This record gives sequence, structure tokens and C-alpha cells, in this order.
Amino acid sequence: MADPPHILIAGAGYAGLAACLALGEALQGGTVAVTVVNADDRHLLLPELPLYLAGESGAGQVRLSLRDAVRPPARVQVAIVERIEPDGPALICREPVGRLQGDGLLLTLGSVSDDFGVPGVREHATAIGRWDDMRELRERLLADLHSSAASRVAVVGGGFTGVEIASELADRARGVRSGLRIQLIAPAVLKGMPDAVRRTAVSALRALEVQVVEGRAEAVEAGRVRLQGGGQVEAERIVWAAGVRANPLVAQCGLPVNRRGQVQVDVHLRAAPHLFAAGDCADARDPRTGRSGAPTAQAALQAGPAAVRNLLRDLRGEPLEPFKQRDRGLLISLGRGEAAGQIGSHAVQGGDIAVLKRLIETYHAYQVGGLRALARRLQGAAGDRRAPATEDRAAPVPAGIPGDKPSRS
Repeated sequence: MADPPHILIAGAGYAGLAACLALGEALQGGTVAVTVVNADDRHLLLPELPLYLAGESGAGQVRLSLRDAVRPPARVQVAIVERIEPDGPALICREPVGRLQGDGLLLTLGSVSDDFGVPGVREHATAIGRWDDMRELRERLLADLHSSAASRVAVVGGGFTGVEIASELADRARGVRSGLRIQLIAPAVLKGMPDAVRRTAVSALRALEVQVVEGRAEAVEAGRVRLQGGGQVEAERIVWAAGVRANPLVAQCGLPVNRRGQVQVDVHLRAAPHLFAAGDCADARDPRTGRSGAPTAQAALQAGPAAVRNLLRDLRGEPLEPFKQRDRGLLISLGRGEAAGQIGSHAVQGGDIAVLKRLIETYHAYQVGGLRALARRLQGAAGDRRAPATEDRAAPVPAGIPGDKPSRS
């Protein structure tokens, strides 16, 4: 009896884990074998980072064990991928793992922080992403938050991540009567969202006493961000949340990529024979508009299963199905138990929207980790909330690719 086709899933972010779960029936039936390859033995829930950095949640809510998320007979291989061989397809990993050969390969390697060529970011700012960096940043921010001495944090980036970090830090600072002041630097707040949502966000930030600085970073130096056109923002701590680009391994594998380093895929999410891609590392365009999808958890949770099902069809010689993403709206937390966003064509805001957002994020955790991961997440919510800054030192995490961040895909 012939061995079942072996699928490698490179990356255990939202897209990768959702893809693995989507093959549950085929895995249990023995008609496919799956190995999930990741640099870490945890999945990082990126939407939880703003709360984590503000001390409002702990490691148990932010990180999910891959042992809980990936159920046998699927395998987890903790390894640093150094090269992708599309013709294999294969992954070349740091020793002692070496070469991993598959019949098919799904790339869900996610994204890394993009400094956009701004000098000084790596040296003087903390970019959102890598777990070790986030743990260290949290410790420093909590020390700032619990000090009455005047200090300043500059958050660079007016997208969802930047706005949520600024909101949650400012909300926590008000709650503990901290001397910490938050500054948000961006050319625009929530660019691309409806004007009503943008106005709500700016009003909420100002109500939290966040200083919104309209401008674009020209350089980051010790203790300050210099702005294009003149001016500067001084801060003892600088958080870089200006945007992301695809994991650099994708551009290095020789396949066509866009300006953000995302591999080009067709309507079936195929990048090459027996090689598919999903999530932040894939340039999945809406066939109706020609536009690339936003790098969101909901997009990754839809694309991952669609891509891996098409990969299995490809290996079996069956017809592929086009991928069509369903837009379920976007919501953003604004501190004080408030949130805003867009659902369909409607702008929404309020405390009930904040509750809805938390429910959606909990459901996303269930989608990638199942009931066991969800239970651990809820236990973390009970035990880790506002836990001491030293809580996360128990289990050191192997470093990923230099400059990489945990995949959000």
C-alpha cells in the first residue's frame, strides 16, 4: 500500500494552524500526513499583544502550545527554516534537523516588522513581533507604568496595532495614576477605514490623553524620533508598529514576489506546482478588484484551510477551487472597554462592540487550537491577568530567523 502524501506546513501562525485543523478528517483517515514546521513551540496570538504589553493579560492568553493545537497524527517539528526549495518541495532547516522533504508544501511563514528603510529603528526602537522582544518590552513598560516619575513612550504607526497599543497603555496609565505619557506618531490614524471610524479613534485617543502627532518618521535616534519635514518627538521608549512585510525567506526562494515580499499566488492560492501559500506571506488578490487582502487574522483563518485543501487536491490530481475571502468586518480596541470598526458597510462603536471583539478573538483562539487550547487560554485569563512582570521567564523560547517575528498568519 502506497504511503499517503506528505504535506509540510511552514509556519504555525493563524493560517498554518487553521490549515492543519482543516485536514483533520483526512489525517484521521490516514489519507494524508502533515508536519507543521515552526521556529518556536508556541503560537503567538498577535491581537492580544496590546493587552499583554499593558499588563492587562498574561502569557497564558498570548501564547498557545503547539502540542495543544496540533493533534496527532499530525506532527510538530520545531526547527529554524533557513531555505525553501520550491522544486522539491523541501525545507532546509538549521542542523540538526537538516532537510525536510514533502510531496507538497504550504507556506504560512507570516510577516516581520518593516522598518521601511528608516535609519535607527533596529538600534533605538522595539519592533512589534518577536516574543523575546515583547517580553522585555512588557517588563520595561510595566516598570514605567508603576512609577510616578514622568516618562514618555512614542508608538510609531497609526494602523490597528499602533492605535491599540497606544490606547491600552494610556488606559492602564490612567488607571494606576502613572507618570507615563503616550505619544502616537503617524501620517494618519487608521488610514483606509471609514471617516467615522477614524474620527472615533482619534477622539478616543485624545480622551485617553494620548498625544497624536501627525507626521512620518525620518529617523529614530536615542531618545527621539525625527520627523520628515522637521520636528521631533522625544521619548524614553520607542515602539515601532509602522507595518509589516513578508518573512524574508519567501523572497529568497526564487519565486515571484510583490514589493512587500509576498509570494504571488493564483486564484487557487498556488505559487508553484505542489506549493501553495496563505496568510501574510502570500499576495492573494481579490479577482474582482485586483487588490491584495489585508494582513489580518480573519483573512489568514480563511486562506489557510482553502490553500491546504487545494494543495491536497493538487496532489491527488483533482480540480482546484478558487479562493474567495469573505469580509466579516474589522474591529479595533480603544481602551476603557471601548471599540470601534466596520461591519459590512456600517461603522460601529461602543462597549458592546468591545465585548464582541473579545468574543471574536476568543473564537479565533479556538479556531487555531481547538477546545484544549481554548481551555488553557481561559485558565490563563483567570490566572495571569495583571501578573508580575517576571511571569514569562520560566520557559525560554528558541530564537527564530534573525530579524523575524512570530507569524500572525
